[in-house]
Amino acid sequence: MMANEKAKAINVVVDQAERTKLEFFHDTQRHAYATVPVADHNETWLIRSRDFKLWVTKTMLDAFGSAPKAFVAACIEEFETRAICQGVRKDVFVRVGEHEGANYIDLANDHWQVVQVTAEQWHILNQPPVKFRRPIGTLELPYPALGGSLAELRRFLNVSGGSEVLLMTWLSFAFHPHGPYPILVLLGPQGAGKSTISKVLRALIDPSDAGLTALPRSERDLAIAATNTHLITMDNLSTITPQFSDMLCRVATGGAFRTRKLYTDDEELIFTFQRPQIINGIAELPERADLLDRTVLIRPDQIPEEKRRDEKSFWRDFEEARPRLFDSLLNAICVGLRQVDSVKLSTLPRMADFAKWGVAVERALGFAPGEFLAAYRENIQHASDAALEASPIAYTAHLFLRRQGAWSGPALKLLKALNDFAVEIENGRRVPNIARKNPRWPKSAQQLSAEIARIEPNLAKLGIQVERGRTNSGRFISLRLVTHAPDDGDAAENTASSAYLAKAKVVGAA
Repeated sequence: MMANEKAKAINVVVDQAERTKLEFFHDTQRHAYATVPVADHNETWLIRSRDFKLWVTKTMLDAFGSAPKAFVAACIEEFETRAICQGVRKDVFVRVGEHEGANYIDLANDHWQVVQVTAEQWHILNQPPVKFRRPIGTLELPYPALGGSLAELRRFLNVSGGSEVLLMTWLSFAFHPHGPYPILVLLGPQGAGKSTISKVLRALIDPSDAGLTALPRSERDLAIAATNTHLITMDNLSTITPQFSDMLCRVATGGAFRTRKLYTDDEELIFTFQRPQIINGIAELPERADLLDRTVLIRPDQIPEEKRRDEKSFWRDFEEARPRLFDSLLNAICVGLRQVDSVKLSTLPRMADFAKWGVAVERALGFAPGEFLAAYRENIQHASDAALEASPIAYTAHLFLRRQGAWSGPALKLLKALNDFAVEIENGRRVPNIARKNPRWPKSAQQLSAEIARIEPNLAKLGIQVERGRTNSGRFISLRLVTHAPDDGDAAENTASSAYLAKAKVVGAA
């Protein structure tokens, strides 16, 4: 009897789903979804979500006056099977998506409206051709209001000079449906407004109840965060470990994380992600060269006491301006989409898509032609300097080669040579100098080889040429100090290496 009642309940709910024209489909990870008509719009829910479970429960309650958990579970399993086995595969986006050459931004309002952005114009759709899901904590973007200007944003971002064009470019690029995305790094002393800038950018791009968060505790936590939000914002970091440095790079340029679905079975979950990120802190946070290559470093201006504003009036004014700012951003993005394909650069930096976008959009953001590239090249200089300063071996290797001219041999012998070189005289004895006392000084040939590989592009800016090879006796590394003759595209980078050498403090061997 119970089985008959369950079958009857399932049939009634399935019939109701067909009458109301629910759409069942799955994504690339075979997660099951339903698009459900609600009032005057459609909403997309995971079939395993609380929202869809409530829909099934209410449908069953309306039909029978009760909704046993076993019956609800059986209905959900039926719909999940339909979505995966009979439904088509579709992309499902969080906040920002794309379809047939157009970009889409989910307003996350009660009507499930979406902004369609093309090279010609933007407009708001009530029935978009793309699917968006809304993870827990997703908040609404404002309905765009005409009559604004991005110049108004300066009131809420205490940055100036080249930092301003970089920050505004990054903001507009964050609405791209795919990266690679440069990581925005806000550095400066307490009171510079780093957290406030992070909150302003979050509110303009991807507002969320989560707001600013701490560094995730594990790679799995970061992967989940990247799957469930378009923008990741990490506040007040004091350090970034090598492991998390690698993780942030993968989130910026695209990565995946595999883990068991349950601790008791062999089925896997795969998280794929590519997201814009904001991190802020007081200390020089990025140290590793590969992370620095992917960053936009911004140092907000210190706010004088007489110019500080109370929180209440600041956020009241920002909320009043936010609809106009969003409209201005959308207009700038249209211009960028219209012009980006025609941008030609003589040399391409690491984050080439971002560089081309900056050139395409700078005038629409209110800047003169050439301002973005000048600021971005300076940013690359600072990043290169920071990578060299953070490396335990860079300056020592440079001093070593100034004396040697060139060196070639196994990594183990190179480590011994650098160890012998990185000494100073103390009470008549040769002792390790300050560079070799660095706890990150390589302790093995493998560590030395990895460090050289990590900073090899930065060493090139110091005029150090690195080559690797293999002979019958094994692998070798060759280092050679060459005369650096930069072309126009490298001139700024050569200035960076010169600036680094001028301020380097490490003492070499006498």
